[in-house]
Amino acid sequence: MKVHPAAVLLLLSCFTIASYAHNVHLSTLNQSLIVTASATPGQVSKAGSDTITITWAYNPNLTVSDANYTTIEAKLCYAPVSQTGRDDRKTDDNLDLDKTCPFDITDGPYKRSNNTFIWTIPRDTPSATYFVRVYVINAKNHEIAYGQNTDASKATNLIQIDGVVSEQKDSAAWPVIGNSFGYRYAWLFMLILIL
Repeated sequence: MKVHPAAVLLLLSCFTIASYAHNVHLSTLNQSLIVTASATPGQVSKAGSDTITITWAYNPNLTVSDANYTTIEAKLCYAPVSQTGRDDRKTDDNLDLDKTCPFDITDGPYKRSNNTFIWTIPRDTPSATYFVRVYVINAKNHEIAYGQNTDASKATNLIQIDGVVSEQKDSAAWPVIGNSFGYRYAWLFMLILIL
């Protein structure tokens, strides 16, 4: 039986991707940061022009040590009201599979207090309701703690963003083709055909 080299390459790449996953679950992380965002209830922020001021600090009332906190990553996350019926925004406790927080706000070294970042909402941010989550990362580059500017049910202190619609219209077929499985992995199929 002859084994096709492309099949071996595909199999090896699957194992590489699987071994890269770090299998961290949000439910196992300490919620040790206090996070605020400047948006007020009822305010609609405009993508491409408005800013959000984000602050975070270690919660001094906790007994959890922050000795192994090395860096932070602040993210803009979809609130449940903007996730309904959208698999591309689906929440999963496993952070490798979670699609709640796709937008990077900032990252940098961890400081216990006095952290403020003024973020201009990017022009390509979709219209939706959001919250801000800040992850704490350790030296192994794994999330070990977090904080967010909303409650556990993600229903308070939410940020409404009105996304800017592109003036240049794409053809109606492009989004369907551009986001399909076949289009994304066409290079892999071409590689198999060439080999």
